[in-house]
Amino acid sequence: MKKALFLSCALALSVAFSAVSSPSSSAFLSEQAFTKAYVKEAKKHFKDAKFKVTGELTIEVTHSENMTQSTDLTNAYLRYSNEKASLKDIFSDHIASAKSINSLTDESKLQLSQLRPVIKPAAYIDNITAQINQSGDSDIPFPFYYEQLNDELVLLLAIDTPTSIQYVGQEKLAEFNLPVKQLKDIAKSNLESYLAKIGAKLQKIDQKDETSNIYMFIADEIYEASAVFSNYFEQQIKATFNGPVGLVFPNRSSVLVVPLDDEAGLYQIAMLAYSEYPNLSYNVSPFAYEYKDGVLKRIEF
Repeated sequence: MKKALFLSCALALSVAFSAVSSPSSSAFLSEQAFTKAYVKEAKKHFKDAKFKVTGELTIEVTHSENMTQSTDLTNAYLRYSNEKASLKDIFSDHIASAKSINSLTDESKLQLSQLRPVIKPAAYIDNITAQINQSGDSDIPFPFYYEQLNDELVLLLAIDTPTSIQYVGQEKLAEFNLPVKQLKDIAKSNLESYLAKIGAKLQKIDQKDETSNIYMFIADEIYEASAVFSNYFEQQIKATFNGPVGLVFPNRSSVLVVPLDDEAGLYQIAMLAYSEYPNLSYNVSPFAYEYKDGVLKRIEF
């Protein structure tokens, strides 16, 4: 009898423990609750900082020297929802990352707050390298950090100051002394906060044909194309369309979107992007892409 009672109690405790520690249980935190819980924990480590929740998974942190940093918890939440780590470990890792930033010089902190992800055509790498080596005999590699996203596109990191946009090279990476992944997350978080601040949005284009479903993403005429790879843009798409979409971004300031099943609209924006691409400044891609859940796939006509 005692043995059966002991086993029953042990089983009950095991179930209770699982309910607390497993994200798949009824105790699973929503995005808002996750962000609130992180802020509560982070305040213990940054007592002089002020925290402002700017989105379901985004925060702005202002330190005592009035330096504001954007924090994006999307990857942390994905890690939590996939049950890859405990909430305690996830918060601990994220706070340790924030502390590493806090130990930088004021100048580096300012530059980190100005960091942005910039999308360029892959040909940009070859063109710049050729220009650098045009007048000399030495073979100088491309001077800035970049990441190949696919056959047509690359990602660069840029420091966007009030007077210029400066791409990040190896020297600046060494100066930051932070993992590249962390720098990319910071750049992405900064862009997310900026897009929300300026009210970037999808707006339907008025045409004579009232059945037109073409939308334009409107931001600041600089970061529209780069925004396509942001969570902010994905949220705008999901709030506007009921399914996957087709889109084009022939240059940095032009992003056109239609429902994927609107064949006429898709063909229209695809032909527009392909024909205008060579004539546009700051061009990005002449191709059309299927966009679903934040993932791009080139459309072949």
